[in-house]
Amino acid sequence: MDAVVFTKSRQEYGMLSGILADESPGMRVSQGSMDGHYHLEHKYDIVVVGVDGAQGMELVCAYRERFGDALVIWITDDPYFAGVAIRTHIFDFIVRPLAESRFREAVRKLMAGKTDSWQRMPACWRGMEIDCL
Repeated sequence: MDAVVFTKSRQEYGMLSGILADESPGMRVSQGSMDGHYHLEHKYDIVVVGVDGAQGMELVCAYRERFGDALVIWITDDPYFAGVAIRTHIFDFIVRPLAESRFREAVRKLMAGKTDSWQRMPACWRGMEIDCL
């Protein structure tokens, strides 16, 4: 199983990637590039977006549009984006401040297979495109 973590903070990447590795031994965790461009060449099973504001939303929408069945955990400082998370079929939406226990709970749920089919449904389904905004 492969996972990618997008965050601007090295400390946050260390914490998030450590939890992913703890909860799923053998999981390969990569750090997503945050150079101002979206590098969406590789499909991951789990995508963690820890980017605040519109940039985080754009990254979530771009990834879900390209790889609709990836499971996304979105961490942001703005609860306003919860509606976008629902429309883009996000696995879990976590509002900052980020509690390590809350993220660990989401990963455990994901690893236990407690997902719904709609969470793996592309944001474009049966000819009906779902806008992020």
